[in-house]
Amino acid sequence: MLISPQRVVAGTGVDNLTVVIMEALQKARGLSLKSIAQKLLCFGVDGISTFQGTKIGVTQQINIKYAPFFIGIHYMVQRWNLVFKAMSSLGIMNSIKDLLQTCHSYFAHSPKRHLEFIKFIEMMEKKGLKMFKNVKTRSKYPC
Repeated sequence: MLISPQRVVAGTGVDNLTVVIMEALQKARGLSLKSIAQKLLCFGVDGISTFQGTKIGVTQQINIKYAPFFIGIHYMVQRWNLVFKAMSSLGIMNSIKDLLQTCHSYFAHSPKRHLEFIKFIEMMEKKGLKMFKNVKTRSKYPC
Protein backbone atom coordinates (compact mmCIF):
# COMPACT_ATOMS: atom_id res chain seq x y z
CA MET A 1 0.00 0.00 0.00
CA LEU A 2 1.13 3.50 -0.62
CA ILE A 3 0.53 6.09 2.06
CA SER A 4 -0.47 9.52 0.94
CA PRO A 5 1.98 12.40 0.58
CA GLN A 6 2.34 14.25 3.86
CA ARG A 7 3.35 17.81 4.66
CA VAL A 8 6.04 18.01 7.32
CA VAL A 9 5.54 21.24 9.27
CA ALA A 10 7.12 20.70 12.69
CA GLY A 11 10.62 19.88 11.47
CA THR A 12 12.52 17.08 9.84
CA GLY A 13 13.88 15.44 12.96
CA VAL A 14 13.63 11.69 13.45
CA ASP A 15 10.93 11.92 16.13
CA ASN A 16 8.71 14.22 14.06
CA LEU A 17 9.09 12.18 10.87
CA THR A 18 8.23 9.03 12.80
CA VAL A 19 5.04 10.66 14.07
CA VAL A 20 4.14 11.93 10.58
CA ILE A 21 4.52 8.45 9.07
CA MET A 22 2.53 6.77 11.83
CA GLU A 23 -0.25 9.36 11.53
CA ALA A 24 -0.34 8.81 7.77
CA LEU A 25 -0.72 5.08 8.28
CA GLN A 26 -3.49 5.64 10.79
CA LYS A 27 -5.40 8.45 9.08
CA ALA A 28 -4.79 7.94 5.37
CA ARG A 29 -5.00 4.14 5.47
CA GLY A 30 -7.27 3.68 8.47
CA LEU A 31 -4.91 1.36 10.31
CA SER A 32 -4.98 1.09 14.09
CA LEU A 33 -1.77 0.83 16.09
CA LYS A 34 -2.65 -2.81 16.77
CA SER A 35 -3.04 -3.64 13.08
CA ILE A 36 0.20 -1.80 12.25
CA ALA A 37 2.01 -3.88 14.88
CA GLN A 38 0.67 -7.10 13.34
CA LYS A 39 1.43 -6.37 9.69
CA LEU A 40 4.63 -6.65 7.74
CA LEU A 41 5.26 -3.14 6.52
CA CYS A 42 8.02 -2.03 4.21
CA PHE A 43 9.20 1.54 3.96
CA GLY A 44 11.27 2.61 0.96
CA VAL A 45 13.66 5.50 1.56
CA ASP A 46 16.91 6.90 0.34
CA GLY A 47 19.99 6.01 2.35
CA ILE A 48 20.28 9.06 4.60
CA SER A 49 20.83 8.33 8.27
CA THR A 50 17.67 10.19 9.29
CA PHE A 51 15.69 7.31 7.81
CA GLN A 52 18.10 4.39 7.74
CA GLY A 53 20.19 5.04 10.88
CA THR A 54 20.69 1.80 12.79
CA LYS A 55 20.19 3.37 16.22
CA ILE A 56 17.92 6.39 15.88
CA GLY A 57 16.69 6.36 12.28
CA VAL A 58 12.98 6.62 11.48
CA THR A 59 12.75 2.99 10.36
CA GLN A 60 14.43 1.83 13.56
CA GLN A 61 12.14 4.00 15.72
CA ILE A 62 9.02 2.65 14.04
CA ASN A 63 10.36 -0.88 14.35
CA ILE A 64 11.04 -0.50 18.08
CA LYS A 65 8.03 1.58 19.15
CA TYR A 66 5.20 0.56 16.83
CA ALA A 67 5.79 -2.28 14.38
CA PRO A 68 8.16 -5.18 15.07
CA PHE A 69 7.75 -6.45 11.49
CA PHE A 70 8.59 -3.08 9.93
CA ILE A 71 11.36 -3.13 7.32
CA GLY A 72 13.16 -0.15 5.86
CA ILE A 73 14.66 -0.62 2.41
CA HIS A 74 16.83 1.60 0.27
CA TYR A 75 15.07 2.60 -2.96
CA MET A 76 16.66 0.65 -5.78
CA VAL A 77 16.15 3.50 -8.25
CA GLN A 78 18.03 5.83 -5.94
CA ARG A 79 20.81 3.27 -5.53
CA TRP A 80 21.14 2.93 -9.31
CA ASN A 81 21.23 6.70 -9.58
CA LEU A 82 24.11 6.79 -7.08
CA VAL A 83 25.94 4.10 -9.07
CA PHE A 84 25.56 5.97 -12.35
CA LYS A 85 26.67 9.24 -10.75
CA ALA A 86 29.76 7.53 -9.38
CA MET A 87 30.52 5.88 -12.71
CA SER A 88 29.82 8.97 -14.82
CA SER A 89 33.39 10.16 -14.26
CA LEU A 90 34.66 7.05 -16.04
CA GLY A 91 35.24 7.39 -19.76
CA ILE A 92 33.45 4.12 -20.50
CA MET A 93 30.10 5.58 -19.45
CA ASN A 94 30.34 8.36 -22.04
CA SER A 95 31.34 5.79 -24.65
CA ILE A 96 28.29 3.64 -23.83
CA LYS A 97 26.00 6.67 -23.91
CA ASP A 98 27.42 7.76 -27.28
CA LEU A 99 27.06 4.23 -28.68
CA LEU A 100 23.42 4.01 -27.63
CA GLN A 101 22.60 7.45 -29.02
CA THR A 102 24.33 6.62 -32.30
CA CYS A 103 22.47 3.31 -32.63
CA HIS A 104 19.16 4.99 -31.91
CA SER A 105 19.81 7.71 -34.50
CA TYR A 106 20.92 5.17 -37.08
CA PHE A 107 17.78 3.05 -36.81
CA ALA A 108 15.19 5.67 -35.85
CA HIS A 109 15.67 7.98 -38.84
CA SER A 110 15.49 5.43 -41.63
CA PRO A 111 12.44 3.24 -42.33
CA LYS A 112 14.64 0.90 -44.39
CA ARG A 113 17.13 0.40 -41.54
CA HIS A 114 14.26 0.03 -39.12
CA LEU A 115 12.78 -2.77 -41.19
CA GLU A 116 16.18 -4.48 -41.56
CA PHE A 117 16.66 -4.29 -37.81
CA ILE A 118 13.25 -5.89 -37.20
CA LYS A 119 14.01 -8.65 -39.70
CA PHE A 120 17.34 -9.26 -38.00
CA ILE A 121 15.68 -9.56 -34.58
CA GLU A 122 13.06 -11.96 -35.92
CA MET A 123 15.75 -13.99 -37.66
CA MET A 124 17.67 -14.31 -34.40
CA GLU A 125 14.45 -15.59 -32.77
CA LYS A 126 15.12 -13.57 -29.66
CA LYS A 127 12.51 -12.73 -27.09
CA GLY A 128 13.85 -9.19 -26.70
CA LEU A 129 10.83 -7.69 -28.41
CA LYS A 130 8.71 -8.55 -25.39
CA MET A 131 10.30 -5.70 -23.46
CA PHE A 132 8.74 -3.27 -25.92
CA LYS A 133 5.16 -4.47 -25.54
CA ASN A 134 4.21 -1.53 -23.27
CA VAL A 135 5.93 1.15 -25.34
CA LYS A 136 3.54 3.31 -27.36
CA THR A 137 4.87 3.83 -30.88
CA ARG A 138 3.55 4.36 -34.35
CA SER A 139 4.58 0.92 -35.49
CA LYS A 140 4.57 -2.50 -33.93
CA TYR A 141 8.24 -2.09 -33.00
CA PRO A 142 9.68 0.97 -31.26
CA CYS A 143 12.94 1.47 -33.16
